Amino acid sequence: MSIIAPFYPQFAKSKEISEDIIGIVFAAHPLGQFISSLILGKVITHDNRQKIMVIGIFLQGLGLLLFGLLYYFDSYWIVLIGSFMARLIGGIGASMFMTPFYAFIPQLFPKSIEEKIAIAEVSTSLGFLGGPILGSALYQLGGFVLPFFFFAACSFGLAVILIIFSKSLDVPEADLSQSIILHQSIQNQESIIDADFSISYISLLLNYPVVISFITNTLTLSLWTFYNPTIAIYLLEEYDIQEEYSGYWISINAASFGLSTIFISRIKSHKKFYMYFGLVISGLLQFYMGPDYKFTNLHPKKLYTILAWSIVGFTGGFPYVLTLPQVNQILTKDYYKYPTQCANIASAIFNASLAGGELFGPIMGGYLTKWYGFQRSASLLGFTVLICCACYVPYLFFLDEKIARIKAKKQKKAGLKE
Repeated sequence: MSIIAPFYPQFAKSKEISEDIIGIVFAAHPLGQFISSLILGKVITHDNRQKIMVIGIFLQGLGLLLFGLLYYFDSYWIVLIGSFMARLIGGIGASMFMTPFYAFIPQLFPKSIEEKIAIAEVSTSLGFLGGPILGSALYQLGGFVLPFFFFAACSFGLAVILIIFSKSLDVPEADLSQSIILHQSIQNQESIIDADFSISYISLLLNYPVVISFITNTLTLSLWTFYNPTIAIYLLEEYDIQEEYSGYWISINAASFGLSTIFISRIKSHKKFYMYFGLVISGLLQFYMGPDYKFTNLHPKKLYTILAWSIVGFTGGFPYVLTLPQVNQILTKDYYKYPTQCANIASAIFNASLAGGELFGPIMGGYLTKWYGFQRSASLLGFTVLICCACYVPYLFFLDEKIARIKAKKQKKAGLKE
């Protein structure tokens, strides 16, 4: 997912594709991921999870393969449409893997959700760290096509491995056996309680804690994806960092994100506050990404840009990792009889928020940079994040407790009537 940021923008510009259109190409991946995640949240079952994951990995490989083949075409429209379709297919594939994967965590590890998500995110951060580095190295060895063909082959190989070992993966290890039995028991209970009941996305639109958690995580992803179409170009034009080396600098953000997961996995309480302050600090750091002289009184300097970029990777990890357990906790309070559905829907909302950040981030980054330049566009992103932080305050201090009291009173009245 992360290999195209260091060198695709320059390739696209060589085909006369502008920065704003490059942002739309980047956004095609999360567009497919966003739509697919919401659909998968409704159709995933215990029986089809692994099949969906295998198909997803295969589709990601197909998207990468199509990207590599674009090198052999000169037509503006073929490259543009091909890039969009390759990203769209890759986004659908990513969703088909990630949504079932994250849905398993709250069901199998209800008492250690944060720890397991942190472990998963360490692998994610390694991917975002290794993607630009390995992509840049392969680019130096074999040009534009080699990184895409290499990772496409890896995706196809992983899909085959999962197919071969699918039966063994269905057999739980000893330490998971009780969780598997409990998970299956809960599914049976849900089917007995109400086989036709389904959590509605429309009703969740009226649930302020769910909505603000979704928006928060969407903006968190935007803090990173906003710069996908532009940061490599900015590093080249402002600091003379060539495209074959920009991937190493870009990967610093992912490295600091991986470091943050070590601390996040130890958080057991006050999750909302950690999410909030992580977002506030990340928003303030956007003014130093350029930096923007008007707001910081600092002229552009590589040290400021790289330092802000690396710290955002750390602070942004808090709302990112804690969103899924937070949303799952909110849903289980309202729908405690349906924990499996809560886990599926929470995973769908989480992945949709990731896709939302990946969708809007590159588009905003491409257009705002075209209109206002890199430095001012980063400041505008900072203002947007701080506005979201202000909207988060009611939920942070008052709303959650108030909603809980209202529901308790309603349940008490219902109990008296019965």
